Amino acid sequence: MKKRLASWVAAATLAITLTGCATSGATPGQASAATSIKVTHNLGETEVPLNPRRVVVFDFSMLDTMDALGVAPILALPKNYAPAYLAKYKGDAYADVGDFYGKDLETINNFKPDLIILGGRQAKAYEEMQKIAPTIVMSVADSTNYMKELSRNNLIMGEIFAKKAEAQAALDKISARVKELRAVAEKNDSRALIVMVNDGNLSAYGPGSRFGLIHDVLGIKPVDPMIKPVRLGAEVDPIITKAGLNGMKIGFEYLEAKNPDMLFVIDRTVVVGGSQKAASTLDNALVRATNAAKNGKIIFLDPGTWYSSGNGLESSSMMIEEIAAVLGI
Repeated sequence: MKKRLASWVAAATLAITLTGCATSGATPGQASAATSIKVTHNLGETEVPLNPRRVVVFDFSMLDTMDALGVAPILALPKNYAPAYLAKYKGDAYADVGDFYGKDLETINNFKPDLIILGGRQAKAYEEMQKIAPTIVMSVADSTNYMKELSRNNLIMGEIFAKKAEAQAALDKISARVKELRAVAEKNDSRALIVMVNDGNLSAYGPGSRFGLIHDVLGIKPVDPMIKPVRLGAEVDPIITKAGLNGMKIGFEYLEAKNPDMLFVIDRTVVVGGSQKAASTLDNALVRATNAAKNGKIIFLDPGTWYSSGNGLESSSMMIEEIAAVLGI
């Protein structure tokens, strides 16, 4: 684990290159203080001001991290989609960008931001956003390497806001907790399935998926290691394609056949809206016949973190603790 943690940190450090742009008051012949950094992100490299004061943020994981680090330059965000635990950012102190997918460019331009932080869902707007202000895309680029992505993204944020030591301390704490949980999970023979429920429809997720933290990092055994995520075409969204965000469509017969000992449920309807919540969707005889139901191990995970913001310093800790509670740690 220590060797893997060192490699994660090294990879993250390589993604950030300081640039020594001179400050306006620098004296000739003296070393000038850096005023910006060059960030290597999911769609390229961007020169970003240090300690930006007017930030438009679409990616809730990075909003989560800014909140955890105690930096507050947030100007605007897509308020309607903010998870419940970040509800304070729906207040009047913050502006609303309106469209979650970054299509309302005129509104964003009127805010005159000095940094725009996008997630994978806004990746198609990247080029246009760059014309407004320095823009970075900070979503998980590789869902098979959750801890590496967690380290990379959060150390970049720490560097931008002069909070790198604090970000590293939080990451070290998360890694220590992961090691503790994995030691217990690896001794547990229970097999688990992760499903996302979307207004009555079910999708299954396994190792290497966007929710692979449960299997890949924490070591809980999958009931079906062969789940293959349905990937969107690269012409639709290259970030979503690479991250494998879409699960494998399943029916209740699949649940009956695989018979998981634990069923982890993410209710997307809670986040985006719909008429049928996960609890009612799963209330049927086929689900009740599974070991998970019989053992009281149908676990409804917090959708705000798992679906909306799962790569932040606060959200990753919250997610890990949800699993810890299931394992009784």
